[in-house]
Amino acid sequence: MHQSRHALYEELNKDKDPRKFKEQRIYILLLFYETRFVQQDAAALMVVYNAAVAAAATVVVAVAVVVFCQLASAQTTFYCPDQWPSYQGHCYRFEGDSLLTYDDAKGACGLHGAGVLSVETAAEHSFIVRWLEQHDLFQRVWYTSGVRADNPGPVETKYKWESTGEDVTLLVTSLWLQTPDEKVLNGVIAYGYGHSGFGLKWVDRSETRPYICKIPEREAYRIRVNTRGFDYGLPSGSPLALERGPHFLVEPRSVVVVSQGDSSSAPPVVLDCVVAAVPQATYHWFKGQTLDVELTMLTDDRITITNGRLTIQHPNKHLDWDVYRCVASNEYGTVISSSVEITFGDLGEFNNVKDAGTRAKAFDGAILECSPITYKPAISYQWLKGDSLQFVRPEFQDYIFISKNGKLYFSEVTRADESTYKCIAVLIGVNRYTLGTGHAPTRTSLPIPLIVDDQAPKSDWGPEIQNDFPAVFPSPPLRGQDVRLECFAYGSSTTPFRYSWSRDDKPLPAASETFDHDRVLVLHNAQLEDSGVYRCTVSRGHATSDTKTVTLNLGAKPYFVSPLRDQHADIDSQLTWICHARGNPEPVYSWYRNGQLLTSDPRSRLTVKRNVLSISLLDPDLHNGMYQCGAANTHGESMSNAQLRVLALPPSLERYPPPSSVMAARGGNLTLRCHPEGAPYPTIEWSKGGSIIANGGDKYTVLSNGNLHVARLASNDRGVYTCTATNHFGSTQASSSVIITEGVAIMSTPSDDTVVVNQTTFLPCQASHPEKLDMVYEWTFNDFRLDFRTGHYQLTHQTQATLQGLHGLYLISTQFQHQGLYTCIVRSPFVATSHSAYVTVKGPPRRPGGVVALTGATTTNSTVVEWVQGSSSGGSIGAHVIQIAHQLFPHAWQDYATVRPSDSVVQNGKTQGWHSFRVAGLNPGTDYRFRVLAVNEYGRGLESSASAYVRTFSAPPAVAPRNLRGGGGSIGTLTIRWNALDKSEYGTSNVNSVGYRVFWRLKHNTSTDSQWSLRDIAGATVEHMSVFVGEAMFFTLYETKLQAVNDMGFGPNSSIAEVYSAETLPTAVPQNVNTNTFNSTAIEVFWVPVPQVREFAGGTILGYQINYWNQEDPASTASFIKYYGQLDYGLVIGLDVDVNMVIDVQVFNSAGLGARSNRYIMETSGFAPLTYPQEVHIWSAGEGRAHLWWRGITITTEEEGLTGYAIWLWSANESPGSAELIELDGMAFHYTLRNLDRNTLYALRLAAVGGGGYGKKTPTIYFTVEGQIEVHSHLAETIDILSGARSHYVISSVLVAFCVALATKVTWNL
Repeated sequence: MHQSRHALYEELNKDKDPRKFKEQRIYILLLFYETRFVQQDAAALMVVYNAAVAAAATVVVAVAVVVFCQLASAQTTFYCPDQWPSYQGHCYRFEGDSLLTYDDAKGACGLHGAGVLSVETAAEHSFIVRWLEQHDLFQRVWYTSGVRADNPGPVETKYKWESTGEDVTLLVTSLWLQTPDEKVLNGVIAYGYGHSGFGLKWVDRSETRPYICKIPEREAYRIRVNTRGFDYGLPSGSPLALERGPHFLVEPRSVVVVSQGDSSSAPPVVLDCVVAAVPQATYHWFKGQTLDVELTMLTDDRITITNGRLTIQHPNKHLDWDVYRCVASNEYGTVISSSVEITFGDLGEFNNVKDAGTRAKAFDGAILECSPITYKPAISYQWLKGDSLQFVRPEFQDYIFISKNGKLYFSEVTRADESTYKCIAVLIGVNRYTLGTGHAPTRTSLPIPLIVDDQAPKSDWGPEIQNDFPAVFPSPPLRGQDVRLECFAYGSSTTPFRYSWSRDDKPLPAASETFDHDRVLVLHNAQLEDSGVYRCTVSRGHATSDTKTVTLNLGAKPYFVSPLRDQHADIDSQLTWICHARGNPEPVYSWYRNGQLLTSDPRSRLTVKRNVLSISLLDPDLHNGMYQCGAANTHGESMSNAQLRVLALPPSLERYPPPSSVMAARGGNLTLRCHPEGAPYPTIEWSKGGSIIANGGDKYTVLSNGNLHVARLASNDRGVYTCTATNHFGSTQASSSVIITEGVAIMSTPSDDTVVVNQTTFLPCQASHPEKLDMVYEWTFNDFRLDFRTGHYQLTHQTQATLQGLHGLYLISTQFQHQGLYTCIVRSPFVATSHSAYVTVKGPPRRPGGVVALTGATTTNSTVVEWVQGSSSGGSIGAHVIQIAHQLFPHAWQDYATVRPSDSVVQNGKTQGWHSFRVAGLNPGTDYRFRVLAVNEYGRGLESSASAYVRTFSAPPAVAPRNLRGGGGSIGTLTIRWNALDKSEYGTSNVNSVGYRVFWRLKHNTSTDSQWSLRDIAGATVEHMSVFVGEAMFFTLYETKLQAVNDMGFGPNSSIAEVYSAETLPTAVPQNVNTNTFNSTAIEVFWVPVPQVREFAGGTILGYQINYWNQEDPASTASFIKYYGQLDYGLVIGLDVDVNMVIDVQVFNSAGLGARSNRYIMETSGFAPLTYPQEVHIWSAGEGRAHLWWRGITITTEEEGLTGYAIWLWSANESPGSAELIELDGMAFHYTLRNLDRNTLYALRLAAVGGGGYGKKTPTIYFTVEGQIEVHSHLAETIDILSGARSHYVISSVLVAFCVALATKVTWNL
């Protein structure tokens, strides 16, 4: 029949000549065919087709009606199972007992092939409300699948139904009980109760609530057959290695290669790709932006591909920086991995232009910014202070804070903090997949000055949370990362600050902890549920406090809430696959079959709508294969894969045969079981003694699951009952002999069963007994009474048993600990009887055992780990993961190696399932311990117990000390600094033998073969060395290198670093010092800079110091001000009026100040004008202009001579700080303002200008292009205050109100 139907489709898709109405005829045929009112009888359809070819479209309609009528007796009825109410072609499941989060609810509905509720019409909404009003007496909140749309548009498209991919209509969103709270991130639409009854609410998806599932009636068969597996239709006891397509166990992960020097120093890159498949899969690797270049060992001898593992020796930035994908195939289909990247880390250079640094007032807060630098993938910062280059240690100086952004913060600075600082940038990885040599690149900035100007100390002030905080790192923060929230406040350091963290509306995540005087909150392995508003509060005793908030919105690469499940579907049925992924931003979905992208295609009966794939009229030739759902956003792509098997099987009762005989009690009820396998699912007919049993009535009921329920048994109900199961491919039958007895008889007993972790199974147990006889059912597990309080067990209600013909025990969300023997005990006042069944639980592999690191196989950098494979839990173990931790950080476990069983199994081992693997790349002389976990198609298993510690043999250190640098010190010395080895890198247990060998030589331009000088330094924690090279060798460039040593020998050399010897004092002085008046209290100082030449500067010029003092005072009383950088100008402020000042200038470097320059005597000017212009008038001067006139001022002998006037002009709704400055030279007394806006109120101030600077300003004057506006003084003060507030809306509103309401007068001065 199937071949005939396929041939019919081929014929229907040949010529489509519209002149013969053939398209219409085909459309009618297909429409008729899709209705599924007939059971795809190919012969009948050919009758319709032939009629269509011979007749007009109208005739086809008639023929179709005739055929429909003739085949009505063969109709297929779609119905909803028990506990699934039906409404308008859909089945609903109201799950109010097991409360779940929204993501878990999606998975629970998916187990039935259903989705979480979508509401399409007002009528459907009314149906939902009626059910809730009748059944939910507690008026709880029920999840639907309504979520915020990916790209919200107008109101009616702001939300979408995640289970269908369709937009939520305006009709539905009009049912809100209250306006959705925008503060609820990642919310979900839910049904809840309000003043008007049940309606819609916007709720947090992380709370556990009831939920509603929904599935089309046409797919309700999936509820009954959701336990189908690859053994469906096979006889009991078939081989365990059931054939199946490839399913990913381990997918490749992106890698960042970080190395120092050339690529040969980097370890090999390994990308793992492991699938479970029978027969075994073949692997291929592709790369390139379009992933079309296949990698083979023939094209590149650095590449090896072994059972899916891609290894690249000597990774090269130019050859290997690319996108990669693994493809695995067998005869049942193909799957593709998520695309991953191999990238290369890089740390740029600091700019060679010195930073201006920071000038701060004493006892104020301050910030030093690290110079900009480029990096990939991540960076950490440290700071050095002064010539001694000592590390800044915030853990000991709680008024200092080093942020993840690289800035150095001071809550309060004093003269003691004034110095030059250097910022160190260290390239770091972002996760365990980042590779490196252990010698990460570092860069040190040029000196960054912090200048502290004196001012009087403040009394206790603060805390004032600095404007940069609270801050969140990394940016953007992503799910799975350790997210860092920082807080820092300015204020006096005399009283310590107390920092505390909270989250609005929720407690802090359980996996959070604080560091660095509680200024840092770290959310370990952050999840989307950790998003929210976080609050930092800083308090100083009980006196004052400050608080600020930050909204944490975590991003997330898509991840699957419930991965796709294999589908074993009936031929000609319909399948709707819902892909449940979560991410932020919302994922964009794509669908694949055998690695090829799918789009909606009527010819293939495929419809793709966002995260939903629908297939009608399933056909094994068209639709069998491996399917994948891809979910991608800006943070990456994830893939979920499953296999579709379209089944065409004749009915079989071999796996679940009905009992050959059943005893039932007179006067009781009886349910006879009939559970056939077959595809399509068979129709079931019952007969007794050869006579068909009619369904309905009080005596016999054929239940929806195929069982036969017989009520009120009498003696004449004994006999042979036969169940006949039929589909298109055949029929089968089996019989049970019913014996009527007196008393109690168990007619339905539990049988051994297998269930997958987190799924639900049912154990039947039902007795037949007279109606008036009291019966009690009891259940035990491994001979202990069941504890129903755990939520994993639920008994069917007696009324349900009557309605469904079922009585028994549900095992809900089954776990491994639920595997065992279950016994049903039936008791009456006269008798007790019992039956038992063993439940086997499949799932991720059990813990491996016997993990041991072999001391006898341990070397300096490797050891052999052995273990016994744990139970596969009904799956196929595809890989073992070896985890490692060392004694210094015993709980910091990390995945170290992924091992395929074929690479580790021990042939003829001591124990069956014994595995062994050599773990390489360890540090010598270090204690390690190991544990192992296994992975199968059900997931990642639990870790084994840890092995005992094993110590690698001592050997010379395997790594060079990091961060080699130098400089500073006293004149004539060469100072070299480095970071000491980590304890795990000593290479020996004899710590006292660990030290360093330091090499140095002059940097020569003509030869690289000059002899190295060296010195051995004892002490593992020593981090610097100084050697005298002679005062004549000041500021001389040396090459240095370094190696660690221990009692076993010398480690590798570090890369060569260039270091200058200590500087000497500058010998040259600034030339041609002169000055100029700036204003009455400030002067400008000019000079010719000292050349940046070693012989003159003595080192690197850091800046210049201006010394100044009153001529009448001795030079020893001089004050000074420092300017950093190679400058030729400085400004001295805060001087007295009309005095003679003596000025000189000194250059300085890190060694100190040079000699003083020639002195220059400068007289400061007199006062600036002490009065402001009077009688200021403004009037219109035409379109866009206004004319300004004022009466000039007179000055006294204390004031410097007048040089002109200055005007400050701004819009009255702006801050005065935004004013435009207009300067007028000479004795001008009027000015025309131009380019004015007709609808703007302007403000203006005027001042005279003299040799002593700007004089006093007039009060603010307000005007428009129409002329001046007289404003009361109180009103003027109000406007000034509002302008300072910079609230444009408030300012504009107040000004308009004032201008309209007050009796303002426009003065025209013509």
